[in-house]
Amino acid sequence: MDYLAKNLRFLRKRQGTTQEEMAANLDLKKSTYASYENDEGNTPPAKTLFAIAKQFNVSMESLFEVDYTILGNQDTLKISAREIYFPVSVDLTGTELIDVVPANHRAQAGYLNDFSDPSYIRSLPKINWDLGTYESGSKRIFQIAGDSMLPIPSQSFILGIKKSYEEIVNNQAYIVVTDHDILFKRIQKDSETLLLISDNSLYPPQSVKADEVQQYWKAIKVIMDMPTKPAVSVIDIHETLQDTNEKVNQVLNRLNTISAEPMR
Repeated sequence: MDYLAKNLRFLRKRQGTTQEEMAANLDLKKSTYASYENDEGNTPPAKTLFAIAKQFNVSMESLFEVDYTILGNQDTLKISAREIYFPVSVDLTGTELIDVVPANHRAQAGYLNDFSDPSYIRSLPKINWDLGTYESGSKRIFQIAGDSMLPIPSQSFILGIKKSYEEIVNNQAYIVVTDHDILFKRIQKDSETLLLISDNSLYPPQSVKADEVQQYWKAIKVIMDMPTKPAVSVIDIHETLQDTNEKVNQVLNRLNTISAEPMR
């Protein structure tokens, strides 16, 4: 089943546009446009379908595949070229809330499976945070685990803003949602391949195909707990290196002594 006729009626009415106005915008007769809405099985040609999708700010695929009428009042629908639909949460005034994706395996596995499901997005923890000083766009918070992006510690929260593939800037840090994982890395674009780079040099770069990535979230803020002990200072590092050097010298001296002893 496709939802084309049903969606055209719903989206037009939601936009406050009449059939006459839609027909005029598309350079069609009213009867021609009305046939697209009236379950008569008439499908617009590709050029017309593209113009309709552009007017409603949705993808052409979603007009057939997504039932827009079932979305609740607490969901806003945003469409990108790489997603059929992208639900976010809003409060009663229409202000977008920030959904939080915890670092535990269950939460992240759920996100990978259901990030396009409005009911799942509604179940995520949320915060109402005034982010007027940041660039506009949908925002989400992801908790990270592991030390691949040190000095940003494990269990920190990354505030990200939704971006498309075309908006990716090389060497900036992003939350990357692939078919199988949620990663926090710097990105370098190379044709149809992305190189994901850790700030911790102990972790080698990894490649992923662009068509395996479902979402990009540009990291714009790090939220982390206050360390329980002071950070390592330059003096601490110097003392550690000096101690290590002394131990190495002791080992070398011992080896030289052994090699100098006569064979028996």
